[in-house]
Amino acid sequence: QYEAGATLRGANFVGSPQQVIEKILFQYEIFEHDRFLVQFSLGSLPHDKLMRSIELFGTEVAPAIRDEVARRKVSAPSG
Repeated sequence: QYEAGATLRGANFVGSPQQVIEKILFQYEIFEHDRFLVQFSLGSLPHDKLMRSIELFGTEVAPAIRDEVARRKVSAPSG
């Protein structure tokens, strides 16, 4: 079940920052959504790992997504 959720088409956003970026952009390609809500797991994840996940999302994932979405919007054909 975890493996299925972790795939590109699965519901879970897990893995390296690059894997998460690829998954968000994969969904953006389908839905062209403007917002993405993130909920980090608080269950058994140690506090330091949770904080590192939040830091990576803010410093690597979110900026890459913003840049790529902006690039795609500029290069998209109008009409």
